[in-house]
Amino acid sequence: MLPESRERFEKYLTMRDVPAGDLERWRAAFRLFLKKVTVRNGGRPLALKSPPHTARVRLLLEMFPGARFIHIARHPHAVFQSSRHLFTVNFDWHRLQRRRLEDLDDWVIRQYREMYDAYFEERTLIPRGRLHEMRFEDLEREPVRELESAYAALGLPDFETARPAVARYVESLSGYRKNTFPELRADVRERIAREWRPCFEAWGYAS
Repeated sequence: MLPESRERFEKYLTMRDVPAGDLERWRAAFRLFLKKVTVRNGGRPLALKSPPHTARVRLLLEMFPGARFIHIARHPHAVFQSSRHLFTVNFDWHRLQRRRLEDLDDWVIRQYREMYDAYFEERTLIPRGRLHEMRFEDLEREPVRELESAYAALGLPDFETARPAVARYVESLSGYRKNTFPELRADVRERIAREWRPCFEAWGYAS
């Protein structure tokens, strides 16, 4: 919404350098939001998909000690292209200031690096049996099997009850087509390989 003020809000990605008062207001707002969603969801446990939370493991564990985490890794080249597309579209649709995109690649690379520096440091805080990591490519190829594995790894009950609904949902996606992007330039690939190296190494992707 405020592309000219991006730097002002960057500290809220990891929440590590946020003033105490702001952090408490964020905690209170987030709890209230989750309570409202829980009521709307009939009191059932919530599954949140929010990429910025990748950088907030410590904070989330402090707030919700019993939380379970699923991390889905994807090839960094695909993440970079998808992120660049997402922010370009969002700036077009939602901006309240003039769009400034000449440094977009720098911003995407910096945000991703900061997010995963935090994740790799803090994921060790998650108790055994509360974190399951998978690869996007495996989930895309065998979604039901991968979800079943996540249920088992996290000690979630009743996957057999959920299996028919999951299978129907997967079938409904049969006509879906992902966005396609041109090949990355060699200099961009080299920069991503250099600045996101821990991710390539952690998940075994070729750079």
